[in-house]
Amino acid sequence: MSRFDSYFLMKEEDVFDYVQEKTNFFPKTAKPVCKEIGDGNLNYVFRIFDEVSGKSIVVKQAGSTLRISKEMSLNIDRGKIEAQILGIQGELSPGLVPKVYLYDETMCAIIMEDMIGHEMMRTGMVNHHIYPEFSEQISTFLVNSLLLTTDVVIGHKEKKKLVKTFINPELCEITEDLVFSEPYLNYNDRNQIYPPNQEFIEKEIYGDKELHLEAAKLKFEFMNNAQALIHGDLHTGSVFINKDHTFVFDPEFACYGPMGYDIGNVLANLFFAWCNGDAMIASSTEKTAFCGWCLKSIEEVVDKFVEKYDKAFDRYVKDEMAKTDGFKEYYLSQILSYTAGTTGLELIRRIAGLAKVKDITSIEDETKRTRAERICLTLAKECIKKRDSFTSGAAYMKAIRKAVEAFGVYDSVIPEKKCILDYDTVALDEENHALVIIDQTKLPYEVKILSLTKQKEIWDAIYLLQVRGAPAIGVAAAIGIYLGAREIWENQKKEWDEEQMKSASCQEQKCQASSAQAAASKEEKVFEDFYQQFKKAKDYLDSARPTAVNLSWALNRMEQVVLSNKGKSIDEIISLLHDEAVEIREEDIRVCKSIGEYGLTLVKPGDGLLTHCNAGQLATVRYGTATAPMYLGQEKGYHFKIYADETRPLLQGARLTSFELYDSGLDVTLLCDNMSATAMRNGWINAVFVGCDRVAANGDTANKIGTSMVALAAKRYGIPVYICAPTSTIDMNTPTGEEITIEQRKPEEVTEMWYSKRMAPEGVKVFNPAFDVTDHDLIAGIVTEYGVAKPPYTESLKDIFMKKEIAKTVKKVMKEL
Repeated sequence: MSRFDSYFLMKEEDVFDYVQEKTNFFPKTAKPVCKEIGDGNLNYVFRIFDEVSGKSIVVKQAGSTLRISKEMSLNIDRGKIEAQILGIQGELSPGLVPKVYLYDETMCAIIMEDMIGHEMMRTGMVNHHIYPEFSEQISTFLVNSLLLTTDVVIGHKEKKKLVKTFINPELCEITEDLVFSEPYLNYNDRNQIYPPNQEFIEKEIYGDKELHLEAAKLKFEFMNNAQALIHGDLHTGSVFINKDHTFVFDPEFACYGPMGYDIGNVLANLFFAWCNGDAMIASSTEKTAFCGWCLKSIEEVVDKFVEKYDKAFDRYVKDEMAKTDGFKEYYLSQILSYTAGTTGLELIRRIAGLAKVKDITSIEDETKRTRAERICLTLAKECIKKRDSFTSGAAYMKAIRKAVEAFGVYDSVIPEKKCILDYDTVALDEENHALVIIDQTKLPYEVKILSLTKQKEIWDAIYLLQVRGAPAIGVAAAIGIYLGAREIWENQKKEWDEEQMKSASCQEQKCQASSAQAAASKEEKVFEDFYQQFKKAKDYLDSARPTAVNLSWALNRMEQVVLSNKGKSIDEIISLLHDEAVEIREEDIRVCKSIGEYGLTLVKPGDGLLTHCNAGQLATVRYGTATAPMYLGQEKGYHFKIYADETRPLLQGARLTSFELYDSGLDVTLLCDNMSATAMRNGWINAVFVGCDRVAANGDTANKIGTSMVALAAKRYGIPVYICAPTSTIDMNTPTGEEITIEQRKPEEVTEMWYSKRMAPEGVKVFNPAFDVTDHDLIAGIVTEYGVAKPPYTESLKDIFMKKEIAKTVKKVMKEL
């Protein structure tokens, strides 16, 4: 009979005998050294090292009570679930989870692989160690262990069996109490609060009823959303790590729950490490390195998860309904929202609840610890209350900066504040062969960068106004059709290679002349097949927005590259399309700057300028059109006072123009659309600058709906209205505004968008044109890159195009020289 035939809580001197009895891992000649290394609140973890063989192993035993509170009794058999979970996670994320050798139901102990050469991550980070591979490896673990256990991937019956198997009511109840409830209400009177922050927590946490409501929503989603097999307690005490490798272990809280719960725990614990480094590191160089790495890791964990999720979803999803267009994005948005919410919950419960983290408690200076805790709580409230806006790593950086600034930056290492002008509105990612844009539907809450490679993605981006503004649409279309042509040619080459393989033996028998003739015929067919598919792709992109002339202008220009180089190989044509797309983009920058310089000649320092919709940098590659004089004026110290109409119904003026101008440091005031006439009457406006989507030969101008109303009011008060128009936006083949097609958009943009609930009765008719036409007699001048056209426009616009032709001829001659 063995002393290990009945349960007791082992001590260090017991563990080697236990392992020897249960396994053949160590030789009989072993000289063991055993040490208890547990850092969590539930279990006892022993490492045994043999000084003779150098072998080591880990034994983890469940205790019958919490280590931090003997009042809370626990089921000692909970390790069985953990052992099973480690097996599953090890299969899904090989190499990132320790191997399990044995689970002993009597002693409630797991014998597992020793993660030798690794250290507990929390211990390492309290000592300010940096782990360069962590974000890459933990994001892989999160995607594999979470997504691949959902019922979008595995069969519904199989998933339900797993849910039943891994019901973990006892430990889930601890989570529900210690994470979701007690930190806000303290109804068990066991929250441990750092005395200097008692009053702050009573006001900001206990007293914030809105916060309580959001925490309650998150709690009941945790209890009812059996989405994926989650680790359940993925903090840095559940990670063993070195600079090259990561192990995730200790999943005793595992159950089926929301995927974001695991991700949010990782993010919050990285921020605790930042707080420790911020408070404890004296050397500015070391602080910059460690705290900068913590912030970078937070950002990368989010962004790499999103990137890997996207690929894994496409590869593994099996449920047919989950393959519906838009579901992948919806599913991700729910995950990311819960991730942010959990980040906030973890930050709060470690400050205001029972269980603490060494990252915070080891900060000895009272002032620094008080500040660190308040930063955590402030960030937490932002993450919980505004969780739907946390869809990228950049959103966390913005929130962290805001939370730190609320308590004084001092010498803290905080995320760099990026102005919207620091981002490319539209660009070509050469390495990944992708169109890169700012998703303007997310502004101003979030700067989200989209990387688009498929033609449908690019069409959707144009139609859904993720990229918008005539010049930006033109550049996006040029890059998009280049990428489309590249894809067409790759596919076509594969088809031709297969055909060549089939006919190779026949061709060997033909005469040389016949072969030459066949080769020439083949080249013609290759081009014709390529061009037909190119034309189809071009027409498809052109259908996304009918009013913006730059869309068809850019696509026609790209088509001309194909047609004028028919005698060249397709590889050469693809290269020329690339160069043309890049030139169209660079050209847009030069054009906008020139428009800005001509526009500045029409105003004086200190003027009040009104603009409608967004013809800013967000509508172009750089500078914008209507905003170009404003940005160039800022560089010259003109100190304009700018007024931006909100621009109903899509609010481009509020969301985009006021955002980019304010973010860039200009003096901007936002107006409702029906207030611009009052601003004019008050004498605040000296000139109106707007962009355009199409200008007819007589000067009639199509621009965002509401522009003509502004022009009529300006005419009444004697204020000049200037249209800022690249010549690519001027359509000399359209005689007047009567011939311009006006896009009609969905009624929901008027009745529902931006509102928490519908703001108009069901069934009411809605008129929702995207644009209106401003008559030429209301326009004082059309500002182009070749000068300012004045009435009569039928003549002055011809002069502008003559200057353009002269410039093109000079450029061509200079190039030939």
